[in-house]
Amino acid sequence: MVPTLSSRQAPLVSSRRVGTRWRRRGSRAVILASSSADAKKAVVVGAGPAGSLAALYLANLGWHVKVYERRAASGDARGADAGAGRPDISYNVVLSPRGMNALAGAGVTLPEERVVRMVGNVRHLPGAAPAVSRQFKGTVAVNRDALSDAIASTAATKHPGRIEFTRGYGVRDVDFARRVAVFAPSVAPSDGGDLSADEDAVSAPYDLLVAADGVDSAVRSMLARGGDVRVTQNADEMMFKTVKLPAPSSGGGGSDAEEAARCFHTWPRGLVSMLAPPDPAGTLSGVIILPGGAHAGAHRGAHRGTWTWDAVADEDDARALFEDEFPDAFNGAPVPPEAVAQILAQKPRRGGVTTRCSRLANADGSVALVGDAAHSCWPSLGQGANCALETAQYLAFAIESMPGDPTGAVKRFDEVRTPQVHACGRLSEAGFGGVAKRAGNFLFFAKIGSLALLNKAMPFFFDKPALANINDPAWAYDDVEDAVAQETQALAAFGGVLLAASIGVAVFGWERFIGASIGAVKAIALGEGTRADEGAALAALGSAAAMTGLFRWLAKRRRERRKGNMSPAVFVSPSRGGAATAA
Repeated sequence: MVPTLSSRQAPLVSSRRVGTRWRRRGSRAVILASSSADAKKAVVVGAGPAGSLAALYLANLGWHVKVYERRAASGDARGADAGAGRPDISYNVVLSPRGMNALAGAGVTLPEERVVRMVGNVRHLPGAAPAVSRQFKGTVAVNRDALSDAIASTAATKHPGRIEFTRGYGVRDVDFARRVAVFAPSVAPSDGGDLSADEDAVSAPYDLLVAADGVDSAVRSMLARGGDVRVTQNADEMMFKTVKLPAPSSGGGGSDAEEAARCFHTWPRGLVSMLAPPDPAGTLSGVIILPGGAHAGAHRGAHRGTWTWDAVADEDDARALFEDEFPDAFNGAPVPPEAVAQILAQKPRRGGVTTRCSRLANADGSVALVGDAAHSCWPSLGQGANCALETAQYLAFAIESMPGDPTGAVKRFDEVRTPQVHACGRLSEAGFGGVAKRAGNFLFFAKIGSLALLNKAMPFFFDKPALANINDPAWAYDDVEDAVAQETQALAAFGGVLLAASIGVAVFGWERFIGASIGAVKAIALGEGTRADEGAALAALGSAAAMTGLFRWLAKRRRERRKGNMSPAVFVSPSRGGAATAA
Protein backbone atom coordinates (compact mmCIF):
# COMPACT_ATOMS: atom_id res chain seq x y z
CA MET A 1 0.00 0.00 0.00
CA VAL A 2 1.40 3.37 -1.00
CA PRO A 3 1.42 5.83 1.90
CA THR A 4 -1.27 8.43 1.53
CA LEU A 5 -2.29 11.75 2.99
CA SER A 6 -5.51 12.38 4.79
CA SER A 7 -7.20 15.75 4.59
CA ARG A 8 -5.83 17.21 7.80
CA GLN A 9 -2.57 19.04 7.08
CA ALA A 10 -1.36 20.57 3.84
CA PRO A 11 2.33 19.92 3.23
CA LEU A 12 4.77 22.59 2.22
CA VAL A 13 6.48 21.62 -0.99
CA SER A 14 6.54 24.43 -3.52
CA SER A 15 9.22 26.72 -4.82
CA ARG A 16 8.93 29.11 -7.71
CA ARG A 17 12.63 28.72 -8.48
CA VAL A 18 12.32 25.08 -9.53
CA GLY A 19 8.91 25.22 -11.15
CA THR A 20 7.14 22.95 -8.71
CA ARG A 21 3.43 22.53 -9.43
CA TRP A 22 0.72 21.42 -7.08
CA ARG A 23 -2.97 20.80 -6.57
CA ARG A 24 -4.94 21.75 -3.48
CA ARG A 25 -6.60 18.74 -1.92
CA GLY A 26 -7.79 19.84 1.47
CA SER A 27 -6.33 22.26 3.96
CA ARG A 28 -4.62 19.77 6.24
CA ALA A 29 -2.98 16.35 5.87
CA VAL A 30 -1.07 13.87 8.02
CA ILE A 31 1.22 11.24 6.53
CA LEU A 32 0.04 7.76 7.39
CA ALA A 33 2.29 4.74 7.83
CA SER A 34 2.75 2.10 5.17
CA SER A 35 2.43 -1.56 6.05
CA SER A 36 5.06 -2.60 3.51
CA ALA A 37 7.11 -5.60 4.65
CA ASP A 38 10.25 -4.34 2.88
CA ALA A 39 10.33 -0.97 4.64
CA LYS A 40 13.40 1.16 4.07
CA LYS A 41 15.88 1.84 6.86
CA ALA A 42 16.71 5.38 7.96
CA VAL A 43 19.34 6.50 10.45
CA VAL A 44 18.96 9.94 12.00
CA VAL A 45 21.93 11.63 13.66
CA GLY A 46 20.67 13.95 16.38
CA ALA A 47 17.48 13.80 18.46
CA GLY A 48 16.81 17.51 18.70
CA PRO A 49 13.52 18.91 17.36
CA ALA A 50 14.50 18.69 13.67
CA GLY A 51 16.00 15.20 13.91
CA SER A 52 13.14 13.84 16.00
CA LEU A 53 10.53 15.29 13.66
CA ALA A 54 12.30 13.94 10.57
CA ALA A 55 12.37 10.51 12.24
CA LEU A 56 8.66 10.70 13.05
CA TYR A 57 7.75 11.71 9.51
CA LEU A 58 9.78 8.81 8.10
CA ALA A 59 8.18 6.37 10.54
CA ASN A 60 4.78 7.72 9.47
CA LEU A 61 5.77 6.74 5.93
CA GLY A 62 6.55 3.19 7.01
CA TRP A 63 10.32 3.46 7.31
CA HIS A 64 12.21 1.75 10.13
CA VAL A 65 14.14 4.53 11.85
CA LYS A 66 17.04 4.54 14.29
CA VAL A 67 17.89 7.83 15.99
CA TYR A 68 21.25 8.38 17.69
CA GLU A 69 21.78 11.29 20.05
CA ARG A 70 25.18 12.24 21.44
CA ARG A 71 23.74 13.42 24.76
CA ALA A 72 22.34 10.81 27.10
CA ALA A 73 19.48 12.69 28.80
CA SER A 74 16.43 14.35 27.34
CA GLY A 75 14.58 17.16 29.03
CA ASP A 76 12.18 14.75 30.71
CA ALA A 77 15.09 12.95 32.38
CA ARG A 78 15.83 16.12 34.30
CA GLY A 79 12.27 16.76 35.41
CA ALA A 80 9.43 19.01 34.37
CA ASP A 81 11.58 22.10 34.16
CA ALA A 82 13.62 20.80 31.26
CA GLY A 83 17.01 22.36 30.94
CA ALA A 84 17.20 23.74 34.46
CA GLY A 85 20.28 21.65 35.20
CA ARG A 86 21.98 22.53 31.92
CA PRO A 87 20.93 26.09 31.10
CA ASP A 88 23.74 26.49 28.60
CA ILE A 89 22.32 23.65 26.49
CA SER A 90 18.54 23.88 26.75
CA TYR A 91 16.51 27.05 26.27
CA ASN A 92 13.08 28.16 25.16
CA VAL A 93 12.21 28.48 21.49
CA VAL A 94 9.31 30.38 19.96
CA LEU A 95 7.20 28.45 17.46
CA SER A 96 5.27 30.44 14.88
CA PRO A 97 2.41 29.09 12.75
CA ARG A 98 5.11 27.87 10.34
CA GLY A 99 6.69 25.59 12.93
CA MET A 100 3.35 24.53 14.42
CA ASN A 101 2.16 23.59 10.93
CA ALA A 102 5.16 21.28 10.50
CA LEU A 103 4.43 19.60 13.84
CA ALA A 104 0.76 19.16 13.01
CA GLY A 105 1.71 17.57 9.68
CA ALA A 106 3.34 14.69 11.57
CA GLY A 107 0.54 14.41 14.10
CA VAL A 108 2.39 16.07 17.01
CA THR A 109 0.34 17.85 19.66
CA LEU A 110 2.33 19.72 22.27
CA PRO A 111 1.10 19.14 25.84
CA GLU A 112 -0.51 22.33 27.11
CA GLU A 113 1.21 22.07 30.47
CA ARG A 114 4.61 22.34 28.74
CA VAL A 115 3.93 25.39 26.53
CA VAL A 116 2.88 29.02 26.79
CA ARG A 117 0.61 30.43 24.09
CA MET A 118 1.80 33.99 23.98
CA VAL A 119 -0.43 37.04 23.73
CA GLY A 120 2.11 39.77 23.06
CA ASN A 121 5.47 41.39 23.64
CA VAL A 122 6.72 43.60 26.49
CA ARG A 123 9.66 45.90 25.70
CA HIS A 124 11.59 47.13 28.74
CA LEU A 125 13.07 50.44 27.62
CA PRO A 126 15.64 52.41 29.66
CA GLY A 127 14.04 55.02 31.89
CA ALA A 128 10.51 54.32 30.68
CA ALA A 129 7.54 52.17 31.54
CA PRO A 130 7.40 48.82 29.72
CA ALA A 131 5.75 49.08 26.29
CA VAL A 132 3.22 46.38 25.37
CA SER A 133 2.42 45.24 21.83
CA ARG A 134 0.77 42.20 20.19
CA GLN A 135 3.88 41.30 18.22
CA PHE A 136 4.17 37.69 19.43
CA LYS A 137 0.45 36.97 19.64
CA GLY A 138 -0.34 33.56 18.17
CA THR A 139 3.11 32.08 18.80
CA VAL A 140 4.06 29.38 21.29
CA ALA A 141 6.98 29.35 23.74
CA VAL A 142 8.32 25.90 24.60
CA ASN A 143 11.54 24.58 26.07
CA ARG A 144 13.71 23.03 23.37
CA ASP A 145 14.09 19.77 25.30
CA ALA A 146 10.35 19.65 25.99
CA LEU A 147 9.72 20.07 22.26
CA SER A 148 12.07 17.20 21.41
CA ASP A 149 10.45 15.05 24.12
CA ALA A 150 6.95 15.71 22.78
CA ILE A 151 7.99 14.64 19.29
CA ALA A 152 9.80 11.54 20.58
CA SER A 153 6.81 10.65 22.77
CA THR A 154 4.49 10.90 19.77
CA ALA A 155 6.83 8.65 17.80
CA ALA A 156 6.95 6.04 20.57
CA THR A 157 3.18 6.05 20.91
CA LYS A 158 2.40 5.86 17.20
CA HIS A 159 5.18 3.52 16.10
CA PRO A 160 6.37 1.13 18.81
CA GLY A 161 9.05 -1.03 17.28
CA ARG A 162 9.32 1.06 14.13
CA ILE A 163 11.39 3.88 15.57
CA GLU A 164 14.24 3.51 18.09
CA PHE A 165 16.04 6.27 20.04
CA THR A 166 19.56 5.55 21.30
CA ARG A 167 20.98 8.26 23.54
CA GLY A 168 24.57 8.77 24.61
CA TYR A 169 25.94 7.70 21.21
CA GLY A 170 27.59 10.10 18.77
CA VAL A 171 28.54 9.53 15.16
CA ARG A 172 32.18 8.47 14.77
CA ASP A 173 32.39 7.74 11.07
CA VAL A 174 30.24 7.21 7.99
CA ASP A 175 31.03 4.94 5.04
CA PHE A 176 28.98 6.74 2.41
CA ALA A 177 29.77 4.18 -0.30
CA ARG A 178 28.57 1.20 1.78
CA ARG A 179 25.88 3.30 3.52
CA VAL A 180 26.94 2.43 7.04
CA ALA A 181 27.21 4.88 9.94
CA VAL A 182 29.36 4.11 12.99
CA PHE A 183 28.42 5.38 16.45
CA ALA A 184 30.29 5.28 19.75
CA PRO A 185 29.25 6.11 23.32
CA SER A 186 30.06 9.59 24.56
CA VAL A 187 32.65 9.61 27.33
CA ALA A 188 30.69 12.36 29.09
CA PRO A 189 27.21 11.73 27.66
CA SER A 190 25.43 14.28 29.84
CA ASP A 191 27.11 17.13 28.01
CA GLY A 192 27.95 15.47 24.71
CA GLY A 193 31.65 14.90 25.43
CA ASP A 194 34.25 12.96 23.45
CA LEU A 195 33.46 9.52 22.08
CA SER A 196 34.78 6.31 23.63
CA ALA A 197 37.11 3.73 22.17
CA ASP A 198 36.42 1.90 18.90
CA GLU A 199 35.58 -1.43 20.59
CA ASP A 200 32.40 0.14 21.96
CA ALA A 201 31.26 1.36 18.55
CA VAL A 202 28.12 0.11 16.79
CA SER A 203 27.40 0.08 13.07
CA ALA A 204 24.08 1.14 11.58
CA PRO A 205 23.35 0.42 7.90
CA TYR A 206 20.92 2.77 6.21
CA ASP A 207 19.04 3.52 3.02
CA LEU A 208 18.81 7.15 4.11
CA LEU A 209 21.04 9.01 6.56
CA VAL A 210 19.52 12.20 8.00
CA ALA A 211 22.09 14.57 9.51
CA ALA A 212 20.47 16.66 12.23
CA ASP A 213 23.50 16.99 14.48
CA GLY A 214 23.57 20.74 14.87
CA VAL A 215 25.48 23.77 13.72
CA ASP A 216 28.83 21.95 14.11
CA SER A 217 27.54 18.85 12.33
CA ALA A 218 30.03 15.99 12.12
CA VAL A 219 28.18 14.37 9.21
CA ARG A 220 28.19 17.62 7.26
CA SER A 221 31.94 17.97 7.88
CA MET A 222 32.48 14.47 6.46
CA LEU A 223 30.44 15.34 3.38
CA ALA A 224 32.42 18.56 2.95
CA ARG A 225 35.74 16.71 3.17
CA GLY A 226 34.51 14.35 0.46
CA GLY A 227 33.51 17.22 -1.81
CA ASP A 228 29.77 16.52 -1.70
CA VAL A 229 28.87 19.78 0.03
CA ARG A 230 30.46 23.22 0.21
CA VAL A 231 29.80 24.96 3.51
CA THR A 232 30.18 28.58 4.58
CA GLN A 233 29.35 29.98 8.00
CA ASN A 234 28.91 33.58 9.12
CA ALA A 235 28.83 34.24 12.86
CA ASP A 236 27.15 37.38 14.18
CA GLU A 237 29.92 37.56 16.83
CA MET A 238 27.48 37.84 19.70
CA MET A 239 27.68 35.59 22.78
CA PHE A 240 24.91 34.55 25.15
CA LYS A 241 24.18 32.98 28.52
CA THR A 242 20.83 32.05 30.03
CA VAL A 243 19.28 33.01 33.35
CA LYS A 244 15.99 32.22 35.08
CA LEU A 245 13.91 35.33 35.82
CA PRO A 246 10.95 35.61 38.22
CA ALA A 247 7.35 36.01 37.14
CA PRO A 248 6.88 39.62 35.99
CA SER A 249 4.93 41.83 38.38
CA SER A 250 3.21 43.51 35.43
CA GLY A 251 3.76 44.23 31.78
CA GLY A 252 3.07 47.94 31.83
CA GLY A 253 0.58 49.64 29.54
CA GLY A 254 -2.28 48.50 31.72
CA SER A 255 -1.51 44.79 31.40
CA ASP A 256 -1.68 42.71 34.57
CA ALA A 257 0.82 40.18 35.87
CA GLU A 258 -1.10 37.23 34.42
CA GLU A 259 -1.01 38.70 30.93
CA ALA A 260 2.63 39.75 31.34
CA ALA A 261 3.50 36.13 32.17
CA ARG A 262 2.24 35.15 28.70
CA CYS A 263 4.30 37.74 26.84
CA PHE A 264 7.74 37.66 25.25
CA HIS A 265 9.90 40.15 27.17
CA THR A 266 12.78 42.07 25.61
CA TRP A 267 15.39 44.49 26.93
CA PRO A 268 16.83 46.10 23.76
CA ARG A 269 20.05 47.99 24.46
CA GLY A 270 21.74 48.06 21.06
CA LEU A 271 24.63 45.59 21.10
CA VAL A 272 23.57 44.45 24.57
CA SER A 273 20.16 42.85 24.98
CA MET A 274 18.13 40.30 26.90
CA LEU A 275 15.29 38.21 25.50
CA ALA A 276 12.99 36.28 27.80
CA PRO A 277 10.22 33.99 26.54
CA PRO A 278 7.80 32.79 29.24
CA ASP A 279 7.78 29.42 30.99
CA PRO A 280 4.67 27.38 31.87
CA ALA A 281 5.46 27.97 35.58
CA GLY A 282 5.03 31.72 35.09
CA THR A 283 8.75 32.52 35.20
CA LEU A 284 10.83 33.78 32.28
CA SER A 285 13.79 32.09 30.59
CA GLY A 286 16.18 34.95 29.96
CA VAL A 287 18.88 34.93 27.29
CA ILE A 288 21.50 37.64 27.86
CA ILE A 289 23.30 38.59 24.62
CA LEU A 290 26.58 40.51 24.84
CA PRO A 291 29.00 41.47 22.08
CA GLY A 292 32.13 39.53 21.25
CA GLY A 293 34.71 39.55 18.49
CA ALA A 294 34.67 42.70 16.37
CA HIS A 295 31.80 44.13 18.41
CA ALA A 296 33.74 44.10 21.64
CA GLY A 297 36.84 45.85 20.29
CA ALA A 298 38.24 48.42 22.70
CA HIS A 299 35.30 47.82 25.04
CA ARG A 300 36.49 44.36 26.00
CA GLY A 301 36.59 44.16 29.78
CA ALA A 302 35.19 47.66 30.29
CA HIS A 303 32.49 47.48 32.98
CA ARG A 304 30.92 50.84 32.20
CA GLY A 305 31.39 50.76 28.46
CA THR A 306 29.81 48.10 26.27
CA TRP A 307 29.46 44.98 28.38
CA THR A 308 31.18 41.78 27.25
CA TRP A 309 31.30 38.39 28.97
CA ASP A 310 34.99 38.95 29.66
CA ALA A 311 33.87 41.73 31.99
CA VAL A 312 31.62 39.39 34.00
CA ALA A 313 34.22 37.61 36.10
CA ASP A 314 32.69 37.47 39.56
CA GLU A 315 29.50 38.00 41.57
CA ASP A 316 29.92 41.76 41.72
CA ASP A 317 30.30 41.95 37.94
CA ALA A 318 27.16 39.88 37.39
CA ARG A 319 25.13 42.15 39.67
CA ALA A 320 26.59 45.25 38.04
CA LEU A 321 25.55 43.97 34.61
CA PHE A 322 21.91 43.82 35.72
CA GLU A 323 22.09 47.17 37.50
CA ASP A 324 23.48 48.84 34.38
CA GLU A 325 21.38 47.20 31.68
CA PHE A 326 18.39 45.32 33.12
CA PRO A 327 17.49 46.92 36.47
CA ASP A 328 13.86 45.74 36.41
CA ALA A 329 14.60 42.13 35.46
CA PHE A 330 13.90 40.95 39.02
CA ASN A 331 10.97 43.33 39.57
CA GLY A 332 13.15 45.84 41.40
CA ALA A 333 14.59 43.29 43.85
CA PRO A 334 18.33 42.58 44.16
CA VAL A 335 19.79 39.97 41.84
CA PRO A 336 19.34 36.66 43.71
CA PRO A 337 22.40 34.49 44.42
CA GLU A 338 21.03 31.60 42.34
CA ALA A 339 20.86 33.82 39.25
CA VAL A 340 24.43 35.00 39.79
CA ALA A 341 25.60 31.40 40.22
CA GLN A 342 23.74 30.34 37.09
CA ILE A 343 25.46 33.01 34.99
CA LEU A 344 28.95 32.37 36.34
CA ALA A 345 28.64 28.59 35.87
CA GLN A 346 28.11 28.90 32.11
CA LYS A 347 30.51 29.40 29.26
CA PRO A 348 29.35 32.00 26.70
CA ARG A 349 27.87 30.47 23.57
CA ARG A 350 27.67 31.89 20.08
CA GLY A 351 24.54 33.92 19.57
CA GLY A 352 23.95 33.30 15.90
CA VAL A 353 25.61 31.50 12.98
CA THR A 354 24.38 31.46 9.42
CA THR A 355 25.20 28.10 7.83
CA ARG A 356 24.93 27.90 4.05
CA CYS A 357 25.35 24.53 2.37
CA SER A 358 25.68 24.35 -1.40
CA ARG A 359 23.21 21.48 -1.26
CA LEU A 360 21.13 19.69 1.38
CA ALA A 361 21.86 16.17 0.07
CA ASN A 362 24.87 14.23 -1.14
CA ALA A 363 25.37 13.33 -4.79
CA ASP A 364 23.62 9.94 -4.70
CA GLY A 365 20.65 11.07 -2.59
CA SER A 366 21.40 8.79 0.36
CA VAL A 367 22.14 11.60 2.86
CA ALA A 368 19.96 14.60 3.72
CA LEU A 369 20.80 17.57 5.94
CA VAL A 370 18.12 19.15 8.14
CA GLY A 371 17.98 21.66 10.98
CA ASP A 372 21.04 23.63 12.04
CA ALA A 373 23.26 21.10 10.28
CA ALA A 374 21.71 22.33 7.04
CA HIS A 375 20.83 25.97 7.58
CA SER A 376 21.33 27.57 10.98
CA CYS A 377 20.46 31.26 10.97
CA TRP A 378 20.73 34.37 13.09
CA PRO A 379 17.93 34.76 15.64
CA SER A 380 16.78 38.19 14.46
CA LEU A 381 13.53 36.95 12.88
CA GLY A 382 12.97 33.91 15.10
CA GLN A 383 13.19 31.41 12.24
CA GLY A 384 15.78 28.91 13.53
CA ALA A 385 13.48 26.27 15.02
CA ASN A 386 10.60 27.01 12.65
CA CYS A 387 12.72 26.65 9.53
CA ALA A 388 14.31 23.47 10.94
CA LEU A 389 10.94 21.81 11.58
CA GLU A 390 9.64 22.82 8.16
CA THR A 391 12.72 21.33 6.46
CA ALA A 392 11.97 17.97 8.11
CA GLN A 393 8.46 18.26 6.68
CA TYR A 394 9.80 19.04 3.21
CA LEU A 395 12.01 15.96 3.28
CA ALA A 396 9.08 13.74 4.22
CA PHE A 397 6.75 15.04 1.56
CA ALA A 398 9.40 14.71 -1.12
CA ILE A 399 9.83 11.04 -0.18
CA GLU A 400 6.07 10.53 0.10
CA SER A 401 5.54 11.88 -3.39
CA MET A 402 8.12 9.50 -4.94
CA PRO A 403 7.70 6.27 -2.91
CA GLY A 404 9.50 4.14 -5.46
CA ASP A 405 12.52 6.39 -5.74
CA PRO A 406 13.70 7.63 -2.32
CA THR A 407 17.10 8.78 -3.55
CA GLY A 408 15.47 10.73 -6.37
CA ALA A 409 13.09 12.22 -3.82
CA VAL A 410 15.99 13.35 -1.63
CA LYS A 411 17.63 15.02 -4.62
CA ARG A 412 14.35 16.74 -5.40
CA PHE A 413 14.07 17.85 -1.78
CA ASP A 414 17.51 19.42 -2.12
CA GLU A 415 16.53 21.20 -5.34
CA VAL A 416 13.37 22.67 -3.85
CA ARG A 417 14.43 23.49 -0.31
CA THR A 418 17.98 24.81 -0.74
CA PRO A 419 17.06 28.18 -2.32
CA GLN A 420 14.40 28.68 0.34
CA VAL A 421 16.69 28.15 3.34
CA HIS A 422 19.34 30.35 1.72
CA ALA A 423 16.71 33.09 1.51
CA CYS A 424 15.87 32.55 5.19
CA GLY A 425 19.52 33.02 6.09
CA ARG A 426 19.81 36.24 4.11
CA LEU A 427 16.60 37.66 5.56
CA SER A 428 17.73 36.85 9.09
CA GLU A 429 21.08 38.56 8.59
CA ALA A 430 19.36 41.62 7.11
CA GLY A 431 17.15 41.73 10.17
CA PHE A 432 20.21 42.44 12.29
CA GLY A 433 21.85 44.70 9.73
CA GLY A 434 24.88 42.46 9.18
CA VAL A 435 27.81 41.85 11.50
CA ALA A 436 28.96 45.46 11.54
CA LYS A 437 25.63 47.05 12.52
CA ARG A 438 23.83 44.22 14.35
CA ALA A 439 20.67 45.38 16.13
CA GLY A 440 21.54 49.04 15.50
CA ASN A 441 20.42 48.83 11.87
CA PHE A 442 18.43 52.08 11.78
CA LEU A 443 17.61 51.97 8.06
CA PHE A 444 16.13 48.46 8.36
CA PHE A 445 13.72 49.44 11.12
CA ALA A 446 12.97 52.82 9.47
CA LYS A 447 11.97 51.00 6.29
CA ILE A 448 9.66 48.60 8.16
CA GLY A 449 8.05 51.50 10.03
CA SER A 450 7.58 53.53 6.83
CA LEU A 451 5.95 50.62 5.02
CA ALA A 452 3.60 49.96 7.94
CA LEU A 453 2.50 53.62 7.97
CA LEU A 454 2.06 53.70 4.18
CA ASN A 455 0.00 50.51 4.32
CA LYS A 456 -2.37 52.17 6.79
CA ALA A 457 -2.50 55.44 4.85
CA MET A 458 -2.67 53.97 1.32
CA PRO A 459 -3.59 50.28 1.51
CA PHE A 460 -4.57 50.34 -2.17
CA PHE A 461 -0.94 51.07 -3.07
CA PHE A 462 1.10 49.46 -0.28
CA ASP A 463 0.73 46.00 1.24
CA LYS A 464 1.77 45.33 4.82
CA PRO A 465 5.55 44.82 5.16
CA ALA A 466 6.55 41.59 3.46
CA LEU A 467 8.44 40.42 6.53
CA ALA A 468 5.09 40.22 8.32
CA ASN A 469 4.53 37.06 6.24
CA ILE A 470 7.67 35.27 7.37
CA ASN A 471 5.81 33.27 10.03
CA ASP A 472 3.01 32.34 7.64
CA PRO A 473 3.36 28.76 6.34
CA ALA A 474 1.61 29.83 3.14
CA TRP A 475 4.71 31.83 2.19
CA ALA A 476 7.99 30.26 1.06
CA TYR A 477 11.09 32.05 2.30
CA ASP A 478 12.27 32.92 -1.20
CA ASP A 479 8.84 34.41 -1.93
CA VAL A 480 9.16 36.58 1.17
CA GLU A 481 12.61 37.70 0.04
CA ASP A 482 11.29 38.62 -3.41
CA ALA A 483 8.42 40.57 -1.87
CA VAL A 484 10.90 42.44 0.34
CA ALA A 485 12.90 43.44 -2.75
CA GLN A 486 9.79 44.55 -4.62
CA GLU A 487 8.44 46.63 -1.77
CA THR A 488 11.83 48.31 -1.57
CA GLN A 489 11.41 49.28 -5.23
CA ALA A 490 7.93 50.60 -4.54
CA LEU A 491 9.19 52.58 -1.56
CA ALA A 492 11.98 54.01 -3.70
CA ALA A 493 9.44 55.08 -6.34
CA PHE A 494 7.29 56.76 -3.71
CA GLY A 495 10.38 58.44 -2.35
CA GLY A 496 11.10 59.71 -5.87
CA VAL A 497 7.69 61.38 -6.00
CA LEU A 498 8.29 63.03 -2.62
CA LEU A 499 11.71 64.15 -3.79
CA ALA A 500 10.22 65.69 -6.92
CA ALA A 501 7.65 67.51 -4.81
CA SER A 502 10.38 68.72 -2.49
CA ILE A 503 12.39 70.04 -5.41
CA GLY A 504 9.29 71.85 -6.69
CA VAL A 505 8.83 73.50 -3.31
CA ALA A 506 12.52 74.43 -3.13
CA VAL A 507 12.52 75.95 -6.62
CA PHE A 508 9.16 77.73 -6.67
CA GLY A 509 8.48 78.20 -2.97
CA TRP A 510 5.57 76.93 -0.90
CA GLU A 511 3.03 79.54 -1.99
CA ARG A 512 3.67 79.16 -5.71
CA PHE A 513 3.84 75.38 -5.49
CA ILE A 514 0.62 75.15 -3.50
CA GLY A 515 -1.05 77.65 -5.83
CA ALA A 516 -0.05 75.58 -8.83
CA SER A 517 -1.33 72.46 -7.11
CA ILE A 518 -4.71 74.09 -6.33
CA GLY A 519 -4.92 75.35 -9.91
CA ALA A 520 -4.24 71.87 -11.19
CA VAL A 521 -6.99 70.45 -8.99
CA LYS A 522 -9.45 73.05 -10.30
CA ALA A 523 -8.46 72.31 -13.86
CA ILE A 524 -9.01 68.61 -13.31
CA ALA A 525 -12.22 68.83 -11.27
CA LEU A 526 -13.95 71.90 -12.76
CA GLY A 527 -12.27 72.46 -16.09
CA GLU A 528 -11.31 75.95 -15.00
CA GLY A 529 -7.95 77.70 -14.86
CA THR A 530 -5.15 79.15 -16.90
CA ARG A 531 -2.95 77.36 -19.41
CA ALA A 532 -0.36 76.97 -16.63
CA ASP A 533 -2.98 75.30 -14.48
CA GLU A 534 -3.88 72.97 -17.31
CA GLY A 535 -0.23 72.13 -17.83
CA ALA A 536 0.20 71.40 -14.14
CA ALA A 537 -2.94 69.26 -14.24
CA LEU A 538 -1.58 67.25 -17.16
CA ALA A 539 1.72 66.79 -15.34
CA ALA A 540 -0.07 65.70 -12.16
CA LEU A 541 -2.32 63.28 -14.03
CA GLY A 542 0.63 61.85 -15.89
CA SER A 543 2.59 61.37 -12.68
CA ALA A 544 -0.40 59.77 -10.97
CA ALA A 545 -0.95 57.45 -13.92
CA ALA A 546 2.72 56.50 -13.96
CA MET A 547 2.75 55.85 -10.23
CA THR A 548 -0.48 53.84 -10.38
CA GLY A 549 0.84 51.82 -13.28
CA LEU A 550 4.11 51.16 -11.49
CA PHE A 551 2.45 50.02 -8.28
CA ARG A 552 -0.02 47.82 -10.14
CA TRP A 553 2.77 46.29 -12.18
CA LEU A 554 4.76 45.57 -9.05
CA ALA A 555 1.70 44.03 -7.38
CA LYS A 556 0.96 41.89 -10.45
CA ARG A 557 4.57 40.79 -10.66
CA ARG A 558 4.52 39.90 -6.97
CA ARG A 559 1.35 37.81 -7.39
CA GLU A 560 2.67 36.03 -10.48
CA ARG A 561 6.04 35.18 -9.01
CA ARG A 562 4.78 34.06 -5.60
CA LYS A 563 3.91 30.41 -6.07
CA GLY A 564 3.15 29.98 -2.40
CA ASN A 565 4.28 27.48 0.17
CA MET A 566 1.14 25.37 0.58
CA SER A 567 0.29 22.35 -1.53
CA PRO A 568 -1.36 18.95 -1.27
CA ALA A 569 0.47 15.63 -1.46
CA VAL A 570 2.13 16.42 -4.78
CA PHE A 571 5.83 17.05 -5.12
CA VAL A 572 6.46 17.28 -8.84
CA SER A 573 9.80 16.28 -10.30
CA PRO A 574 10.52 17.98 -13.65
CA SER A 575 12.13 14.77 -14.91
CA ARG A 576 8.82 12.95 -14.42
CA GLY A 577 6.84 15.53 -16.33
CA GLY A 578 3.87 15.53 -14.01
CA ALA A 579 2.51 15.04 -10.54
CA ALA A 580 3.41 12.13 -8.35
CA THR A 581 0.07 11.68 -6.66
CA ALA A 582 -0.32 9.61 -3.55
CA ALA A 583 -2.98 7.01 -4.04
